Amino acid sequence: MLLRPARAGDDADLIRLAALEGAPPLAGPALVAEENGAIVAALCLSSGRAAADPFAPSLHLVDLLRHHAARRQAPPFVARGRRLLPRLALRADLGFFGAKRSW
Repeated sequence: MLLRPARAGDDADLIRLAALEGAPPLAGPALVAEENGAIVAALCLSSGRAAADPFAPSLHLVDLLRHHAARRQAPPFVARGRRLLPRLALRADLGFFGAKRSW
């Protein structure tokens, strides 16, 4: 199984998927799910509409495409450090029970 952006050469497969569902073809950029070299599901990124082969097990692939699309559109994760070093330095200065060291 392969998830990837649709290419210009995928137009015939996207039209076929829509025709199998009796729906208009997906318009705009799309993600596709391939199994054994055949496109079995697609998700339009602009409308969120999906098309899948009703004769192949593909519902889980539509879910994967939606999850993948959401991750592609999410803002990048920025790790925030907890800044432990200043707190550790303060604890070392105060000692274990909060008493100031006298050395």
